[in-house]
Amino acid sequence: MKQFQLLADGKQVNFNFPTNLEEITPEYLEAVTAQVHIADHHCLVGVVYHESLGSVIIARRQAKKGLTGVVVPIFIKAGTTDSEFIKSMKCKDKLIIPSSQLSLGYHVAAPKNVLSLDYFIRHLDRDVSVAARYNNNYGKEECYFVEFKLVPNVNIVGFYDETTEIPEHDKFVEVVNIEGGE
Repeated sequence: MKQFQLLADGKQVNFNFPTNLEEITPEYLEAVTAQVHIADHHCLVGVVYHESLGSVIIARRQAKKGLTGVVVPIFIKAGTTDSEFIKSMKCKDKLIIPSSQLSLGYHVAAPKNVLSLDYFIRHLDRDVSVAARYNNNYGKEECYFVEFKLVPNVNIVGFYDETTEIPEHDKFVEVVNIEGGE
């Protein structure tokens, strides 16, 4: 987790940003989207951005819309469907979906989502001394943010099953420790 502190309106807000996808749990995703009800034949998709805090803050200060960082689409939940393919997905499975279709999805604001870019930016905009306190050095470590979109089931063309094991993968790559190395 990456800790980051903002000061505004006489309050200190301490953010603990995930620094890898594993730190965002299915339980968190299910809890912040519990009040979102999905139409038949649609899915709620998590759009996970990972970007350095410095890039987010500088983009905001320059009034840029959006980030150019890497995006990972993940499955959250689905509405009623007859598709066994959609029913087989679990919360947080990584999706294969064309980026053009993902960008056309309906944005879903989950009010309790403290990992959204909007939530962070609302607090950031109220902290007038953030640049001076951090001396414009916010760190290069990437943090993860989550937004949500609704997309038709037909737009999801595949997903990765992380539980599948690949036998005999070690025959293609061998890693040998060298004396004096780690």
